Amino acid sequence: MSHTPQELAAFWQDYLHQGQAQARDQLITHYLYLVRYAVSRMLVQLPPHLDADDLIGYGLMGLIQSVEKFDPERGVRFETYAMTRIRGAILDELRAMDWMPRSLRRKAKEVEQAIRSLENRTGKPAQEEELAAELGIEVEELHQILTDTSYLVVSLDYLLSPDSNLKNWEESLPDTRESSDPTLAVDKQAQQQSLQQALATLPEREQKLISLYYFEGLTMKEIGRVLQLTEARICQLHAQSIHRLKARMQNLLA
Repeated sequence: MSHTPQELAAFWQDYLHQGQAQARDQLITHYLYLVRYAVSRMLVQLPPHLDADDLIGYGLMGLIQSVEKFDPERGVRFETYAMTRIRGAILDELRAMDWMPRSLRRKAKEVEQAIRSLENRTGKPAQEEELAAELGIEVEELHQILTDTSYLVVSLDYLLSPDSNLKNWEESLPDTRESSDPTLAVDKQAQQQSLQQALATLPEREQKLISLYYFEGLTMKEIGRVLQLTEARICQLHAQSIHRLKARMQNLLA
C-alpha cells in the first residue's frame, strides 16, 4: 500500500515523537518494497537452492530495525539507511547458515592473495592473464572461480560490517558515531578511508560496474547491456572487483 509524502511524514512524526505502534506498522508495510528490491538483486548472485521467501524474512528483520533505529537528524534518507541494514540482515543470516563450501572460500582467498602479490610487485592492476598465471591455472578456470565465488562476495558488504548508514561509497561502512569504543571507532574510520582509496584505484570498467550496480541501481543484466557483455561476465567482473578491493584494503590496513 502506497502513501502520500504527507501521510508518511505524519507516520514518522507519530512514531518518532509518540512511539505509536500503529504508525510503526504503517511505516514497515509501506517500505516492504525495499526488502523485495534488495532480495531480487541479491538472488541473481546466490545459489538457486536459497529460497526467496526466506531471504525476504531475513530482510524484513533489517527493515524493522531500520524503522526503530532511524534518526532523521543525521540527514540521511531513510531508503538509503534501510537498504544497507536490509542487505546486512540477509547477509548475516546467510553467514550463520554457513552455506558456502570451505573449498570455495579457500579459492576466494587464493584469488585475493594472488591479486595482492601481483599488484604489490607491479604497482598496477592485475590483468586476468597475469592473475591466472600467478595462480597456475588457465584463464577459463579463473573465470569459473570468479563465477563460483560471485555467490560468496554478494556485495560490498563482503568487505565490511553491514551495519552502516553513510552516503555514497561510505554506505558500505559502519557509522563510527554508533560506537562508544574509541578504538573501534578508529578502526572503522581506517576501514572507511581504505575502502575509498581502494575504490578510486579500480580499473575504469570495474569502477563503472560498481557505480552502476550500487549507486544507479542497475541489474547485472542491464549493466551487461551498457558494457556490451553477458550477464555471466558481469557477475565475474563484479566478483573480481570485490576480490581486488579486499586485497587492496588489506595492503592499506597492513
